[in-house]
Amino acid sequence: MSNEEKMECIAESLEMEVEELTPETVLEDLENWDSVAVLSVISMINEKFDRYPKAEEISGYKTVGDLMAAFEERNE
Repeated sequence: MSNEEKMECIAESLEMEVEELTPETVLEDLENWDSVAVLSVISMINEKFDRYPKAEEISGYKTVGDLMAAFEERNE
């Protein structure tokens, strides 16, 4: 999956336009970053990568780039 595709998935999960995000975007600075967004990201990762990250894992990410890197992690 390309970085552009990852950004599109994240933007969709956060109900934002992809142009509003960069890998350096701080998640806590986003108005949309809340518990519902975390669940949406978990659902998207599960759907696209057959991986079910814990909410604590996703909540611990600081930037959009951290979320993008999570797509590369192996399912344990």
